Amino acid sequence: MSVPEGWTPLDFGNRFDHLDTHFIEHVGPVYMRGADKERQLGFEVLPHMCNPAGICHGGMLMSVMDVGLAFILHNAMGKHVFTPSVSFNFDFVAPGQKGDFLICEGECTRHTKNTGFVSGRLIGKDGPVITGSGIMKITNIGFDDNAE
Repeated sequence: MSVPEGWTPLDFGNRFDHLDTHFIEHVGPVYMRGADKERQLGFEVLPHMCNPAGICHGGMLMSVMDVGLAFILHNAMGKHVFTPSVSFNFDFVAPGQKGDFLICEGECTRHTKNTGFVSGRLIGKDGPVITGSGIMKITNIGFDDNAE
């Protein structure tokens, strides 16, 4: 499989100017599609993302869910700010097979001034691979979507 049409590499650009690179760049590539209030993350399961059994490593699945659900929270809030995880619960439903393209879907249950509640799943060709729900801290550390 290859990356489906409409997906572009996730690029944080200069949004975090204190970092030479972002964590997700080390485990990726991860892709994005959609505009404001509709952004989604997805990735193709590549060999370096797999565990000894040849399926996607749980740490990779949880990492993408963490960032993907932050995007869902940002979509609901209508702004992009740093939203570190406070708590997450994950359930591994099925293996993510090498070559599968997994897409993060979800919803924001609620957000207040300081806290966001999100839930979602990574979906593959045969359905959900992992589901999860989390609580995120909403900070006032923003970043410019037009940074290059």
